[in-house]
Amino acid sequence: MTLFDLPPELLTRVLLYLPFTSVPNCQRVNRYLHVLISESAKLQYHIHLGISGLMDNPHCSLPVSERLGRLRARERRWEELNFDFDKIIDVPVVALWKRRRLSGGVLSLVYADGALYETQLPGEAGKEVKWKETFPKQTQIDAARRVYEHDLYVLVIVRPRIVHTNVARPRVIHEVQVHLNQLSTGGPHPNAQHIISFETHEEFGRPWSATECVGDHLVLVLRDRAEGYKPDDQVYVYEWKTGRLKMRLRAPFGSYSFPLFLTAHMFLLPNSTTGELEYWQIPQNLSEATFHQPHFILSLPRLGSDKVFGCIWCRAEPNPTNGPRDISKPFYADSHSAIVIFNIVIQSPSTPQDTTDFTFFVHRSSLVGYLDRFSAFISSDGRPSPVPYDSWGPSACRWFSHNSINGYQMGAISAVFGELSQGNEEHGANVPDISFNPPEVGVEPLPSPRVRPKAIIKSLDPLNDPDCCFEGIVYSSLPYTVHSSQDKYDFFELVLDEEDILGIPRVRT
Repeated sequence: MTLFDLPPELLTRVLLYLPFTSVPNCQRVNRYLHVLISESAKLQYHIHLGISGLMDNPHCSLPVSERLGRLRARERRWEELNFDFDKIIDVPVVALWKRRRLSGGVLSLVYADGALYETQLPGEAGKEVKWKETFPKQTQIDAARRVYEHDLYVLVIVRPRIVHTNVARPRVIHEVQVHLNQLSTGGPHPNAQHIISFETHEEFGRPWSATECVGDHLVLVLRDRAEGYKPDDQVYVYEWKTGRLKMRLRAPFGSYSFPLFLTAHMFLLPNSTTGELEYWQIPQNLSEATFHQPHFILSLPRLGSDKVFGCIWCRAEPNPTNGPRDISKPFYADSHSAIVIFNIVIQSPSTPQDTTDFTFFVHRSSLVGYLDRFSAFISSDGRPSPVPYDSWGPSACRWFSHNSINGYQMGAISAVFGELSQGNEEHGANVPDISFNPPEVGVEPLPSPRVRPKAIIKSLDPLNDPDCCFEGIVYSSLPYTVHSSQDKYDFFELVLDEEDILGIPRVRT
């Protein structure tokens, strides 16, 4: 008995255990496998899920053929940037917002006065956009949504408190409260025992926070942004359900910004002071919490002698989860295949107002895989030696300088077998409205074969660095695909999530 003597249903089941990249190779073996794979909705769905960086939702009741139709329509819409409709969204206050986030179709705007406004992007052109002020003004806050995993909404509130240690000069510290709410009800989350609360113990002028929550753990970075104040950056890791503090880290002022979860028990902190990407292992029990050294370190390219990192921040969506809660969606983004966006600001100490911005992309799977590839660099009893960029970066990264990106031609960049996450959250714009373009993802007849956009592969492509920010030439060679719309738009920047493109227009003066 040979493999080809198996019934087609059983052979299909066997092929589904293969990586999606191997199934097309089997299709070339002989005519029988070619026909079987070509005509099997299950195998075609398996292949297209892998190409798109998506996971099947086993809770969805739609048949495989309909899931495949929706997936192919989705792929084609993104390739062609063919929009179902365009809509202009008025923002609630025409002023400079200090942070914005687009995640799961929800747009959040945080203003300088602490006000947080949110709206669900519409699924059709005629639907009205309604903004909701989630928390009062005059409160420094951060917000994080964990829709799929826990139905969780995290609000971080920072309030000043005067401590009269000196009557002539009262000392101001800040109370930090982490509210854990349930998205679906708006009330306290039933799995959270209480509000997480602590005091800074140091005098902050204008505290700022960034939060991520995955699995049982919540990571909060607290730093200052006021002139003259330079307290240490602080990082807290809590079990959000119990409120237990698992880790507390301190670093020199200006070291940390956004945390990034690599797995449910490991997160990454870009360090602007050292120019390194630090991997931190969350301790399993509180007795391990006194060990405050990174588990593993990747080094960024070395800077020129007169340059420093002004800030390094990163983001990737989705975060590692146990799958979607929405049973109506046939597929969802694979967190392991997600692309991490690193935004880097480089400046000269003598003229800090003159900055040069760079962006690079790398897969989360690559960052996790380095733990095995460079296991000799892992340390358990001290600060580990960093892996040089030339050893890990060129083959896995794709760098862009901001002055080399044409902002007028709207397009989306996605790495092969991955998806583009959302971009820079820190720069807002004084604009009266926002253009919203959702590509249509509905069911359509299966398309006829067409030429897919070709990946751009540049072996050891040198980074455009006219200001000589780096000590040597920075190379990268991660393949990517360019999708461009036929129309041109004068946008300041673009933000994307799984189904939406948000264009922020340039300010007219």
